[in-house]
Amino acid sequence: MNNPPSLGTIGPEDFRRIREVFESALEHSPADRATFVEHACGGNALLVAEVERMLAADSDGNSLLDHNERLRPGTIFANYLRITGFLGRGGMGEVYRARDVRLNRDVALKILPETFASNADRLARFKREAQLLASLNHPNIAAIYGFEESNGMRALVLELVEGPTLADRIAQGPIPIDEAVVIARQIAEALEAAHEQGIIHRDLKPANVKLRPDAAVKVLDFGLAKGLQPAEVAPGSTGNSPTLTSPAMTAAGVLLGTASYMAPEQAKGRAVDRRADIWAFGAVFYEMLSGQRAFKGEDISEALASVLRQDIDWNALPSSTPASLRNLMARCLDRDIRHRLRDIGEARIVLEEPGSALPGDKTPRARLSRRALPLVLVAIGAGVLGGSAAWFLRPSPAGQVARLSFALPEGQSLFANRGVIAVSPDGSQIVYATTSGLHLRPMAGRESKPIRGTEGFFNLTEPVFSPDGQSIAFHTGSDHTIKKVPVTGGVAVTICHSTGPYSLNWDPGGILFGELDVLSQPPIARIMRVPGNGGTPQTLVTFKSGEMPNGPQMLPGGRNLMFSLATGSAPDRWDHARIVVQSLTSGEQRTIIEGGSDARVVPTGHLVYALGGSLFAVAFDLSRLEVLSDRVAVVEGITRASADAPGAAHFSFSRNGTLIYLANSSSAVPWLKRAQGTDIGLSDRNGKVEPLKLPPRPYESPRVSPDGTRIAFGTDDGNEAIVWTYDLSGRSAIRRLTFGGHDRFPTWYADSKRVVFQSGREGDSAIFWQAVDSGKAERLTRPAPGESHEPQACSPKGDWLLFDVMKATDVSLWTYSFRDRKATPFSDVHSAVRTGAVFSPDGQWVAYGSSEGRTLYVEPFPPTGIRHQFPSKDNRPNQPVWSPDGKEIFYIPGPGQFASVGIMTKPAFMFGNAVVLSREFLGAPSLVRRPYDITPDGKFVSTIRPGQAVPGNSDAGRIQVVLNWFEDLRARVPVTR
Repeated sequence: MNNPPSLGTIGPEDFRRIREVFESALEHSPADRATFVEHACGGNALLVAEVERMLAADSDGNSLLDHNERLRPGTIFANYLRITGFLGRGGMGEVYRARDVRLNRDVALKILPETFASNADRLARFKREAQLLASLNHPNIAAIYGFEESNGMRALVLELVEGPTLADRIAQGPIPIDEAVVIARQIAEALEAAHEQGIIHRDLKPANVKLRPDAAVKVLDFGLAKGLQPAEVAPGSTGNSPTLTSPAMTAAGVLLGTASYMAPEQAKGRAVDRRADIWAFGAVFYEMLSGQRAFKGEDISEALASVLRQDIDWNALPSSTPASLRNLMARCLDRDIRHRLRDIGEARIVLEEPGSALPGDKTPRARLSRRALPLVLVAIGAGVLGGSAAWFLRPSPAGQVARLSFALPEGQSLFANRGVIAVSPDGSQIVYATTSGLHLRPMAGRESKPIRGTEGFFNLTEPVFSPDGQSIAFHTGSDHTIKKVPVTGGVAVTICHSTGPYSLNWDPGGILFGELDVLSQPPIARIMRVPGNGGTPQTLVTFKSGEMPNGPQMLPGGRNLMFSLATGSAPDRWDHARIVVQSLTSGEQRTIIEGGSDARVVPTGHLVYALGGSLFAVAFDLSRLEVLSDRVAVVEGITRASADAPGAAHFSFSRNGTLIYLANSSSAVPWLKRAQGTDIGLSDRNGKVEPLKLPPRPYESPRVSPDGTRIAFGTDDGNEAIVWTYDLSGRSAIRRLTFGGHDRFPTWYADSKRVVFQSGREGDSAIFWQAVDSGKAERLTRPAPGESHEPQACSPKGDWLLFDVMKATDVSLWTYSFRDRKATPFSDVHSAVRTGAVFSPDGQWVAYGSSEGRTLYVEPFPPTGIRHQFPSKDNRPNQPVWSPDGKEIFYIPGPGQFASVGIMTKPAFMFGNAVVLSREFLGAPSLVRRPYDITPDGKFVSTIRPGQAVPGNSDAGRIQVVLNWFEDLRARVPVTR
C-alpha cells in the first residue's frame, strides 16, 4: 500500500493533536475513518495527511501505538500477568490477552497510550473508568479486576470476554425476534444495574456488546461513563457538558460516543442523564431487529442531523414484531426527553414478558388477548361449566378476578403422571393431553377439539405453548421424541430425541427440559435445552447420582437457572425438595426455599411453588435472588403427580395472569388423587369383567395369594396408605391388614398366610411382613440413607424375595434370603424405573423390566450371567407376570393394552410369538406398579379403571380457570421493596 506523502514539518502542538485524532480514529470502522479525520482536523490538509499516513502504516502492521518491544508474549506485567497475545486497540488504549498466574485465569489488559499517560486530563479519565467499573458487579457487565502500573505503563485488568460483538452478529443480518429479545433483555439488565449505582454508559453501541458462546451478553467499555451529578452542578463544571470531557478533546473535535447512537441532547452538548442510555438502547434494539441503523449518515454531521431530525423507518422492522416491542422502541427513541422512557427497568419488564405493555402506553392495555377479552366465562346454574355446557360471554370489569371450571367431555381422560395442561401465553387457549392425543379449548369457545396430527401417539405428555402461541411442543413415548405441532393442527415435527424428558418449558431461548439418562449406570439426571426449531439438545446442568431435578425455568438474563431438586425416593420427596438457582457461568448453586417444588417466577414479583396439594407464593427479589416475605397459600386443591413421576403440579399461567390448574377432589391430597369409584374385578382372556363386591376406593397393586383364595391390595388417598386383604369367595368383608405408617406394595409369601409390603412406619421405606390372621409387622430390610426398598415377588418355595432398591435416579434388583436374612444384588440389574420382577411358577426363572433397552428380560435363578431379551417390537413392554403353567408371560405393551408371549424353557430357553389380548380392563404406564395379577385358574384380577388415568367427568378431572389471577396474587402477597 502506498502511504500519503508528508506535507511539511509539524510542531509539538500539531503532533499532539494528530496523535489524539489518530487514536480516536481507531475507534471508527475503516470505512468511516476518512470522514471522521477530515471533520476532526477541521479541514487542515497537513494534519489530515499525517493522520492518514499513520493510519496507513498501522493497517500495514507497523502499529505506531504498539508496545511490542515491552509487551511481547511471555512478558510479565506487574509481577503476575503474563502477556499471551495482542487483542486490539482503540482511542482509549491497547488491549492484550494475559494470564493471571496467581489466580490461573485469562484476563484482558488495557494499556493507557503514552500520549494519555502524559496528559493529566486523560489520565484522570482513565482512572475514572477504573473506579466506575470497579463499582459495577453484574453478570452482564464486563468486570474490572484491578488497576496496575508497571515500567511506566498504566493498565486496567479486565474480565476477558470471548465471542463476537453484537456488531458482528448484526453484520450477518437481522436477528430473529426471540433471539433479539434475549440479548436486549440482558443489555437492559446491565444498564439497570449501572443506573441504580448512579452510572451512565454514554457510549452504548453494538460494538460495545459481546455475545458469549453460552448465550450470556456482556456490555463493555464503561470508560465513557460518568457518575450522575447532583442537580446543583457548579458553574463551569464539565458536568454540564458531558459529551466533551476536556478542552483537549474539544480541540481535537472528538465527540465522545458514536454519533448514530447519541441521544439528541447528547449530540447538542447538553447535560445528559440515564435517558441517554435509554435512547442508545432503543437504537441498538432497532438495529438488531431490522439489520440497519435507525439513524444513518455519510459522516458525523449527517449522522447527528439524522439523530436530530430524521423519522425512523418502522416498516424496516419484521412484520411479526409484537406491538409491545414496537412501542418500547418508540418510547426509547422519543426525542422529547420528557416523554422518553424514564427507567430502563421498564424496558426489562417488557422484554421479560413481550406481550405486556409499558406504563403510559397510548394503546389501551388488555389483561387478556383481544380474542379472550372482554370475556368472562360463566356457567349455567351453579356457575360451573360441564363438558357439554355452553360458554357464555359478557364484559369483564378491568382487573376483576373471575373463577370458572370445566370438565372434560365424556370418554376423555388425562394421562396425569406428567404435565398434562397448559395455557397459551396470551391466555386465550388451553391445551390438555389425553390418552387419545392433544385437545385445544379456546377460552371463548363452546367446546374443545382434537389437535390434528397428535392422535395415535403413545404416552403423550408435557404439552407447552411456544412463546408466540402458534405451536405446541410435547413428548411422546411412541418414538421417544419431543415434537411440535401447529395449534391449528398439522404434521407433528420432531424437535429432538429424548428417552424420558419431563417438565418442558418453552421460552425465547428454546425448550428447557429435564431428562434422566437411563443408559448411564447409575442413571444420571440432566437439565437440557434445545432450539424450538429443532437440533441437538445442549446439557446445561448435570446432577449427581441420587439427585432428581424438576421444573427448570431460565431466569431473565439467561445466566441463572431455577429448578427444584429432590433426593431419595420417598413418596413425599417432592415436598422435601429444595428450590434452587444455579449460575450457568460459575456453577454456584443457591437454595431459595427448603420444602417445595415446581417453582415459577411470575412477572408480579413473586415466586410460586407447590407444596402438598396447594400453591404457595412469596415475594421475590429477582435481582438479588432473595425471598422477601413469608409464604402464603394462594391456591388449594391442585392435583400432584405421584412420587414415581417427576413431581409435577398440574398448573399453568399466562403472561397476562390467567391461571389454570387441574383440580383435586380434596385439597389435602398431596399426590395424584386416584379416581374415586375405582373397582377391582375378575376378568378372563377375552376381557369379560366381573366386579368384586368391594366399596369404591382408590385401589392399587392387587396380588393373588398362591392358593388363589385371597387377594391383597393397597389404597393410597394421599393422606394414608393401607394394605388390605379380601376373600375372593366374597363370603367375608374387606379386612384392613396394616395400621400405622405408610404401607404399600403388597405381595404374598409362599404359604399364603403372610403378606410382604413396604412401610414407612419407622421413618424409612423398608420391607416388612405380617401374618394375615394375627401378629404384628416385622422388619425384613433396612435401607441405607437415600434409599427405599420395594418388594416385588416371593419365590414359590418361600426361600427368596425379589425387591427393588430405589434411589432418586437408579433402581437396582436385589434378592433377600428368608433363611439367612441377608440381601444381595441380583445379576447387576439397574434401571430408571421399577423392575416389576417376578419368579416363574417353578422358581427357576426371573422376568423383569429395565429402562436399559426399554424392554423385558428373563434370567435363570440363581443368575448365571446369561439373560434373554424380550423380542417384542412394542414401545416399552413392562409389568410382566407368568401364567400358572409357566408357558406364557403376560405384559403391558402400553396404556390400555394387554398381551402375552409364549415361553419354552427346555431343552433351551426360547420366546414364542406375542399375542395382543383384550384392552378392556388394563391401562397403566410403566412408571406405576403393576395393576393386575393372575389366579391359579388363569383369571386376571385387576383395577378396572387404572388409577393413573383420571376420568374426565370426576372431580379430579375438572380444569379450573382463574382470570386476572395476578390481581388476586398481588392482594394476597403484597410486594414491598
